Amino acid sequence: MTTERTASFQSRHLNIVGNLLIPAPSAPNRNHAAIVVSHPGGGVKEQTAGLYARLLANQGFVTLAFDAGYQGESSGEPRGLEDPSQRVEDIKAAVTHLSLLDEVDPDRIGVLGLCASGGYASFAAQTDVRIKAIAGVSTVDLGAMIREGVRNTAAESPSHALAATLENAANARLSEAKGQSPQLLPWAPDDPKTVPAAFPTLYKEAADYYRTPRGEHRRSTNRFPLRSTELLANFDVFAFNYLISPRPILMIAGSDADTRYHSENAIRKATEPKELFLVPNKSHIALYDDPTGVLPKLVEFYANSLSG
Repeated sequence: MTTERTASFQSRHLNIVGNLLIPAPSAPNRNHAAIVVSHPGGGVKEQTAGLYARLLANQGFVTLAFDAGYQGESSGEPRGLEDPSQRVEDIKAAVTHLSLLDEVDPDRIGVLGLCASGGYASFAAQTDVRIKAIAGVSTVDLGAMIREGVRNTAAESPSHALAATLENAANARLSEAKGQSPQLLPWAPDDPKTVPAAFPTLYKEAADYYRTPRGEHRRSTNRFPLRSTELLANFDVFAFNYLISPRPILMIAGSDADTRYHSENAIRKATEPKELFLVPNKSHIALYDDPTGVLPKLVEFYANSLSG
């Protein structure tokens, strides 16, 4: 059976904690290929990232799902900070950790990013050529969401909203410097029943996943410091996706996802080899815990891309 052990490694000044999965001897032989699995914004390694890590390990890949810096079991203050540059560095540090393991061929390492990490994984792969293949599931450019909300929906932000957000973030920095506790914002509504009917499906389903027994976890607090918005606002994850080539990029999205345009943009900014794969009749959150239409495509992609 698959062997699981705790992984711990440094990313800048932070200690990152992850779960390393070593495939069973009876699993398909992938020649020591490995995959870093990075969780959504607001998530932890035990949720959808852990699910995909285990499913891919069952298919013969060494996998490493980890908690981002400031989140889950990893270190960093203030808790819950969403720092995009740190998130990217965490992925690169995870690649380094895998590269040093006897069970892994350092020339056969890929990355899987879920939701916001689909963006972070793209950004990491643009310049870290050790990443031989990158895939995203329900990918989101979190910087774009801070700037504009969810396009063409009731959650689209007016242009003046960003200025107010940045003003609030600046004030939050000063408050923290004076010793006050960080002002926290929710990732998703705390109760799916309170989401306005006109809002995108994403919001209600995110509350249903993160705030009910469906996917909740005690270390996924559904809160992040307000000043994270300032760190994210000018972060453009896909601008240099063309640098990933000739390494392959795959974006998987639900055909009905409110966020589908993020995956389309990621592919638009990339050059060959690239692919956008749509799972019919699925939303953004549906792919978090229903891998039926996703896993065969991921296995095919990594098997071909990490074959050496």
